[in-house]
Amino acid sequence: MKSVARQAIWLLAVTLVLQWTLAWPPAGAQGPGAGPLLEKPQPTFELPGPGEKKEAAPTTCGPLISDGCIPIEEHHASMQVLWGLSFYTANFSRNWRPVSTKGDFYTFQMPVKFTYGPTKDLETYIVAPFIVNWCNNLDPGIAGPNGERSASYAGLGDITTVAKYNLLPEGEIRPAVTAVGGIGWPTGQASHLNPTFLAQDAVGTGSFNFITGLNLYKWVKPFLLYSNIWLNSPVNMFRLRGSDSPRAVRSRENVTFNLAAEYPINKQWIFLLEMYSTWTWSNPTTESIGFQSPTTVVGFLPGIEFFATEKVALSAGCAFDTFGKFGGHKVTPAFTAYYNF
Repeated sequence: MKSVARQAIWLLAVTLVLQWTLAWPPAGAQGPGAGPLLEKPQPTFELPGPGEKKEAAPTTCGPLISDGCIPIEEHHASMQVLWGLSFYTANFSRNWRPVSTKGDFYTFQMPVKFTYGPTKDLETYIVAPFIVNWCNNLDPGIAGPNGERSASYAGLGDITTVAKYNLLPEGEIRPAVTAVGGIGWPTGQASHLNPTFLAQDAVGTGSFNFITGLNLYKWVKPFLLYSNIWLNSPVNMFRLRGSDSPRAVRSRENVTFNLAAEYPINKQWIFLLEMYSTWTWSNPTTESIGFQSPTTVVGFLPGIEFFATEKVALSAGCAFDTFGKFGGHKVTPAFTAYYNF
């Protein structure tokens, strides 16, 4: 009995010593050899440290109509070709109401955009649009001088050159901000029009257009948000013929305000929704305007993007002019392809 008692006492003593040894050093002073089961449990999430990278936004094609914000990488280039066919379903009146076009009018546009990044945070691009206008079934009251009720014309529109610089990178709350400056060149025909073409040969604005503005971008997971605020200041160059006192082709000062949102469905497919708008504030009934001159219009474009490879991407959508003042009310299915060099 005494031997059994002594064995029990020794077993108890060894157990206490082992427990005291495993518990050393005390909490808050663990050394390199401390057992993990004795450490205080850590939280399951941590803020990124100074040298750690934050989660990157998914790669997308960017808006189809609106201008992007983040400049292309330094010494990189890309090309975009867009095909859009506009069906003019009505004209907007001065009272924001749709009225008859008195005929069937169509415009096919194929702008080609080449982008290059000369330095960090700076992007330059040029857009050269090829335009085809045609009409048919015009009412006799607006027929041509020889009774023409249909016509078509194809040509190069106004070329636009733009440079944009990233002023502020995206922050935790602050959006990225890019300054934009550009010039629209009067390369498209806007004067000396042939009456037999029923104004379909007007494929330009007839003015230099000086662009200043800002682009904004913010990733609010899972949405990528964009905005453009541009002031367009045209300087008119040509005059209309056909009267004793030719009047200027008046392309009026206007503001472009666009909003866009992308929702990545997965790594390849992205849903897109845009609101595009142009706002003018002078009355075109008191002055002659070019056929391509901007008028007040607000519309929406739902679309889908497909990121095929690192170099190739595709987008498709349809723009719906929702309301406006003067100008044409149109529906424009569009498709575009991107290639990154």
